[in-house]
Amino acid sequence: MNGYGDTMVQYTERMLQQWQPGQVFDVHVEAMTLTLQIAAKTLFDAEAVQDVAEVSQAIDEVMEQIAVRFRRPFWIPDGIPLPSNIRYRRGVQRLDQLVARIIAERRDKAEDRGDLLSLLMLACDESGQPMGARQIRDEVITMLLAGHETTALTLSWTWYLLGQHPVIDAQLAEEVHAVLGECSPTVDDLPRLRFTGQVVSEALRLYPPAYAIGREALADCEIGGYLVPAGTTVYASPWVMHRDPRWFDDPQAFRPERWDGNLAKQLPRFAYMPFGGGPRICIGNRFAVMEATLILAAVAQRFRLEWQSDQPVQLMPSITLRPRNGVWVKLVLRPDRSPT
Repeated sequence: MNGYGDTMVQYTERMLQQWQPGQVFDVHVEAMTLTLQIAAKTLFDAEAVQDVAEVSQAIDEVMEQIAVRFRRPFWIPDGIPLPSNIRYRRGVQRLDQLVARIIAERRDKAEDRGDLLSLLMLACDESGQPMGARQIRDEVITMLLAGHETTALTLSWTWYLLGQHPVIDAQLAEEVHAVLGECSPTVDDLPRLRFTGQVVSEALRLYPPAYAIGREALADCEIGGYLVPAGTTVYASPWVMHRDPRWFDDPQAFRPERWDGNLAKQLPRFAYMPFGGGPRICIGNRFAVMEATLILAAVAQRFRLEWQSDQPVQLMPSITLRPRNGVWVKLVLRPDRSPT
């Protein structure tokens, strides 16, 4: 994890070198590109810009079509050649081809390169058998999607909230300056970046990327007096629970300071669950929080992201909670800071 932290900061600072004061752009696109590059490096030890661009486009196509399916009142089989189905299949095929190529290239050199793919390819079960090609493919695509999409969304919604609350943004910048000075953030700095972490926790409360989590009943059961037949998918919504006034005072307000103290320990289990819960809680939760906090600190050292209110943000619920049309900001240089 410490090595991953160094990679996260290195890639963030490389991105910041391209940013200039006064620029106006969609910071969601920037966040998606950055976290995808970090995921490619930590998962595959890959830096190919073309691969990252192809993956990004394929993911966008797949996620957009899944959002369409969520809103559709009836099921349409994938085989029907509708334009939306064609785009969906094309996106999935691109992801499959890219991951299959990376796996094939790495199979010829079974070595530990310090990334997740190395661990998967070198792992064996109790009988000494390695993972099959299909299982590795499924694990890699799951990690690739979950390993960048959710963190990028956390950052996008965080910058959206900070853009509407300049006092909180100034408080964040003050802490970052006090803790880091002119130095780059590191994993060792995280315990002292308390308010920065609270900002991330509060953004995850208000805009959880996994806004709804489904579980399939394996047997007939009863939940809250309702009969749930086997095979039924039951959804729990962190979006709803995180805004419940029973657990959070003034639940619609962006108040990072609410996490100062023992709130996290006082809450009932699952009242706050941005990464799910139970035995299938997101395996990358520590990775994601560390990444979001380090990136947020590195950006806050140099720039204030001024939200462009003439570009309204709309919710786009797909598998994750995306900002439709992005989050448009203007870069404002922090006082006494140079762009580089």
